[in-house]
Amino acid sequence: MKLVPFNEDTILQRYEWRDEDRLIGFIDYYVFDQVCMIMHTEVSPELGGQGYGSRMAARAIEHVQTLGKRIVPICGFFINYLRKNPQHHALVSAESRRIFSIGFP
Repeated sequence: MKLVPFNEDTILQRYEWRDEDRLIGFIDYYVFDQVCMIMHTEVSPELGGQGYGSRMAARAIEHVQTLGKRIVPICGFFINYLRKNPQHHALVSAESRRIFSIGFP
């Protein structure tokens, strides 16, 4: 899988997953100071339910980690992904973990 950071402009950033010219899916995010706000995750409708969103989320998290940022998930898909993947909880801001019940019983 090749997840490519793609900047539409100076504010909104996007990770895109492409297979040749075909868009598989994307994740929109904003970077502010020490946080990366994950705004929206989308997979092509014909590929839904096949794990593409989860694979994109994992790769985006790896990239955020290399930037030394904390994650603030706004996207419902991303929040659920993080709830199910405790190995990533340390990268989520403490306030986001509390608000979205990530890593809490």
